[in-house]
Amino acid sequence: MHLKDILVYLDDGVSNVERVKAAFALAKSHKARLTGVTLASVKPAHLKVKNTKALKRISEQQAEERAAEFSELAKNEGISVDTRVVHGEEDVAARKMAQFSRNFDLVMLRQANPNKDNFSIIKEVSEQVIMLSGRPVFFMPYIGAHRMPCKKAMIAWDGPPAATRAVHDAIPLLSQMDKVIVLVVRQGKKKTAKGELMVDFTVNHLKRHKVKAKVKRINAGTFDVPTVLLNEIAENDIDLLVMGGYGKPSIRQKFFGGVTRTLLSSMIVPVLMSH
Repeated sequence: MHLKDILVYLDDGVSNVERVKAAFALAKSHKARLTGVTLASVKPAHLKVKNTKALKRISEQQAEERAAEFSELAKNEGISVDTRVVHGEEDVAARKMAQFSRNFDLVMLRQANPNKDNFSIIKEVSEQVIMLSGRPVFFMPYIGAHRMPCKKAMIAWDGPPAATRAVHDAIPLLSQMDKVIVLVVRQGKKKTAKGELMVDFTVNHLKRHKVKAKVKRINAGTFDVPTVLLNEIAENDIDLLVMGGYGKPSIRQKFFGGVTRTLLSSMIVPVLMSH
C-alpha cells in the first residue's frame, strides 16, 4: 500500500520549513504527488495594517508567493506538485479546506501555536479538516526537527471505530517502519483496558500487511492517559503517534476535549489522527 496523493498546508510560520521537508520525504518514499494549499486569509506576520482592503490585498499576494516558492522548492527536489490558494474568511476558508482535503490520501497540517499570530485560523482549519474531510490528518509539531520518513511508531489503542480507522489509514506509513508499538493503557483498578480484548486481532491484521507490530500493556497508575502516552513516546524514541479522534463529531467541545485536545496542544512528535 502506498500514498499517492498528499496535501500539505503552507503558511509563513517557522514550522513551515520542517513540514515541507516532511512532505517531500513522504512524497519521495511513496512516489506520491503533492499539493500545497495555503489560505489567503492568513494575515501577514508582524505587519500592522489598519486598512482592511490593503491587508486583504497583501495577504492574497503573500499566499500566491508561498505557493510559487513551494513549487520552486519541489522542482529543485524533482517532485511533482500542484498548488491551490483558498480564499474566504476564517470559517469559510477552513470549511473549503476540509472539503478539498477529501480528495487526498493524507492531509499534512501544522500544530496551532497559541503564542503566534493566526492561531485561531490554524485551530479552525485543524478542527474542520478532522471532522469534515473523512481523511487521515498528519499533524506536525510547531517546534523541533523530526525524523522523516518516520521509523518508530506508537498506536494509542482503545478499540473504537476512530482508532480502528486511524490504524488502517496509517498502514502505508506503518508498513515502512522498523518498529510499531500498539499501546494499551489500563486505568484505575481495571484488569483490562478499553479495547484490550481485540488488540491481538488488530496486531495480527497489521502483521499481514507487513507491519512489525507488537502489543505493549501498561498500567497508568496515578497518571492520566495523555501523560502516559507522552512518557512512552519519549522512552521508546517514537517519532509518530497514531490515534483516533475522540468524542462525538456533533459536539466540537467534546470532540476536542480530553486526550485529543491535550495531545494536539502538547505533541512532541508528529501525530496521525483519523475520525
